[in-house]
Amino acid sequence: MARFSTKELTKKYSKWSGYDTGYKSSSRSYGNSSFWMDDDFLTKETSTPGSKVDIVKLAGYKRAISNFVRIVTNKDNIRVSYSSGDSSYTDGETVVISSKLDEKEFDSTVGLALHEGSHIALTDFKLTRINLLYGSPYLQSLVDYVNNVKGASGMTYGDVINKIKALVNIIEDRRIDKFVYDSAPGYQGYYQALYEKYFNAKEIDNALKSGKFNNLTWDDYEFHICNFANPNRTLDILPGLRDIWNKINIANISRLKSTQDVFDVATEVFKMILDQISVNAQPESGQNENEEIKDQEETKDQDKTSDKGEGNGESDDVNDNDNDTDPNMDAPAPSAKERQEEKKLKDAIQKQKDFLNGDIKKKKLTKSESSKVNAAAESNMNPEEVGGDVLNDTGTVLSGRKTSCMVVKGVTKTLVDSGILGSHAISSNYYNARVEGGREDYIQDGITLGTMLGKRLKTRDEERNLKTTRMETGRIDRRLIAELGFGNDRVFNQIIHNTVTPSIIHISVDASGSMDGDNWHAAIKTSVAIAKAASMVSSIDCIISVRGSYGDYNDQTPLMWIVYDSRKDKFANLKENLKMVQPTGSTPEGLCYQAVMKDIISMANGKEAFFINICDGEPGYSDRNISYGGEYAIHHTATQVKKMNAAGIKTLAYFIGNYDSGSSYESRSKIQFRRMYGTGSEFIDTNNLTQLSHSLNKLLIRK
Repeated sequence: MARFSTKELTKKYSKWSGYDTGYKSSSRSYGNSSFWMDDDFLTKETSTPGSKVDIVKLAGYKRAISNFVRIVTNKDNIRVSYSSGDSSYTDGETVVISSKLDEKEFDSTVGLALHEGSHIALTDFKLTRINLLYGSPYLQSLVDYVNNVKGASGMTYGDVINKIKALVNIIEDRRIDKFVYDSAPGYQGYYQALYEKYFNAKEIDNALKSGKFNNLTWDDYEFHICNFANPNRTLDILPGLRDIWNKINIANISRLKSTQDVFDVATEVFKMILDQISVNAQPESGQNENEEIKDQEETKDQDKTSDKGEGNGESDDVNDNDNDTDPNMDAPAPSAKERQEEKKLKDAIQKQKDFLNGDIKKKKLTKSESSKVNAAAESNMNPEEVGGDVLNDTGTVLSGRKTSCMVVKGVTKTLVDSGILGSHAISSNYYNARVEGGREDYIQDGITLGTMLGKRLKTRDEERNLKTTRMETGRIDRRLIAELGFGNDRVFNQIIHNTVTPSIIHISVDASGSMDGDNWHAAIKTSVAIAKAASMVSSIDCIISVRGSYGDYNDQTPLMWIVYDSRKDKFANLKENLKMVQPTGSTPEGLCYQAVMKDIISMANGKEAFFINICDGEPGYSDRNISYGGEYAIHHTATQVKKMNAAGIKTLAYFIGNYDSGSSYESRSKIQFRRMYGTGSEFIDTNNLTQLSHSLNKLLIRK
């Protein structure tokens, strides 16, 4: 079987070598992105309450393009940000993208970001600034050349800068795009979408086919050079244009290894254009004299014709009204269609110039919106579809609608200050003021409790060796060799080595409004205690998440917020993180589990995995898409717990609250709690170290 070669595929479909690209537009204009993103990525609701733009969607868009840029350029320090002004630019450090997010723009925007990222990776911006600096030796050499060319003395210093800059941009763009186009074939579709938008307009094609722009002017030469990659190019329409084509040599553009090489070629092209315009252009005075002579001859002919018709009044009337044959009459005004086509062509050319100059107009975000997008991107906010049908205890299908649950990973001051998560995220100043006022520091209490608990869990880090002697097989025990003479053949020993199995604990805390007060304090104290104990045992990692909802009651969204992950966060950060979290909203319990189920199950790979829930009652939540409560919510949550157990994850659920109060609500909640969490249900006083330690021992301590 023949081996598949991406290089051969690139050669076959390379736009740069003049072949057909083979690129066919899909029914979606973000067809290239359809391979890696959801079908409804650009259309699904991601619920960003209180914002005119979809913050979460834009954050996901930014992360995706950032990954593309990082992969293509092999640089981690290139930032991607949304435009906050009227245009896009590449300053050598940042790729600026538009906030317009729809099917029509997506692939071309990705292509533009890759293009700008490639500039950062490959273009020497310092050299460009030095060469194009007013008064630089490089520019002065061009100005001197211009002054020595007959007919070019009218070109100003600014004209020289603009014209050489345009040529450098054209050639440099071809160089860097060719590099990425060949080295990363998987991204070719994005570049094709980019060039389809900015260079392959039908108006440009028609202008090239019809032989327009054939005057000996700099703009006409620049137009054709800019469109050298277009298969409709006409190289003999202007004197010397074919020589310029050969000089740039697009098919072998990769021979140019640096921006300096590009400047060298652009300089030669600059001089070639200037020479052609000077050599072939006729003096304007001569042209005017010829035109005047021609006009005089035509006038004499008209007079002769008029003399022949003299005395014939009818003939005079005909000549006076025959505008079609009178050469002195103005040309017919262009039709509305012609004016429209001319405007489209002008706009298409301007679009190309804007692209080359980095002046592409892009939809901007306000400072507040930009801050929210950055916060969402930093925290990896991502909506996950949850809900759907589940089975009850008898196997009957309980129909359920679907909604989106927002998954947030990480706590940052930027996220808290942005206000995206509503009342769930608050300034740590409130907690500090609370403690300074003499109230309970339940986070510190959890650390103290965890320190004591950790001492009991340290036995998990102890490797155990069990040596058994006087065995029939094994390794010879030297101390027993002497007994061979007495008929004892059991002189072997066996050593059983018990190694430490790495473990991971995910603690999920109910952060609904009903948890506010003592229940929340107890839940956080317990979570911190377990996390602190785990930090004292090198073989245990710990994750803490809080779950609730944010937004208005009629327009809220389930929230699963990862506030601590010991695999990347220091334990010292946990205290500050939890200060910025408070309970509010509803209880979309199972929906939140479902949103991160893949992560929960994947954490069990090669590890002993535990899932600990802390809550105060039954699940309940509703939004525009789903009403989550009653039997459906109970079975849906139980289904998620069963999925964990099936994956080998041990579950434990603490009921926080006065479950012995005797009230009907507490009794009902206790029953429903057991239905959801089964034998993993625990009803203890989590402030009691003995009870807590005993409960965790059952779950964690190795037998």
